[in-house]
Amino acid sequence: MAILVLWDDDDHRKRAELLAQTYNGVAHKISDTVPVQVPGVTTISFWGHGDAASFCHKSPQEFLDVVSAWKKVNPQIDTVEMISCNLRHRQGTRPDSYTTQVVTRLKRKHAGIVFKAFPVAVTKLGVPSENSILKWHPGSQTWAYVGTPGKDDRYMFATCRMVEDHMPPRGVHAGYVRAHNTMRGANYFETHKFGKDALGSIVPEACSLRHVLCVANNASVMSGTIGTLRWALTEIK
Repeated sequence: MAILVLWDDDDHRKRAELLAQTYNGVAHKISDTVPVQVPGVTTISFWGHGDAASFCHKSPQEFLDVVSAWKKVNPQIDTVEMISCNLRHRQGTRPDSYTTQVVTRLKRKHAGIVFKAFPVAVTKLGVPSENSILKWHPGSQTWAYVGTPGKDDRYMFATCRMVEDHMPPRGVHAGYVRAHNTMRGANYFETHKFGKDALGSIVPEACSLRHVLCVANNASVMSGTIGTLRWALTEIK
């Protein structure tokens, strides 16, 4: 057994248990579990809601306390993974992202631990995102990681809607992977821009890649299955 998956909100329970099952591990709810010995565990994966201020309802210091408590009982743990939205962005007036706050403390107390999270989403023009969301589709057991620049997250949600429009009940492609691959194959992101309908809601409109609001230039989309979720994470140093 190599992985321990920790979750907090009940809406993450099934996906956390599925991730643990995929890697022959175990899953526990953070708030209901006292750290116990887990034979062979070397990795803790946390999956929950997050932003620049908190993750799994934990401040950076509280999160580190949870890591330390589990490592004390399982000293062989050498990797910590964080699976969530928005953890890589400063957001608003905060000086650092959640991951920056945590890794500084983590490296100071546990210098040998490898720390992983989703990469900072970057657009085709090389602009780093300031908003990101990790979407999960239970039926297909697939995910999509969508990010956009700017303080306003409306383009991020509009991009999610574009992908989901290709999935049932509006589309025919089951899951984020198939929908995303279909859109890439058709160059959908390169040939559509963020427009507005008569009510001011954002809608995709056909355009050229050079258009300032071209989706490809203003959004980043990754997708995968439950088995590839952890492979999408990158080491934070």
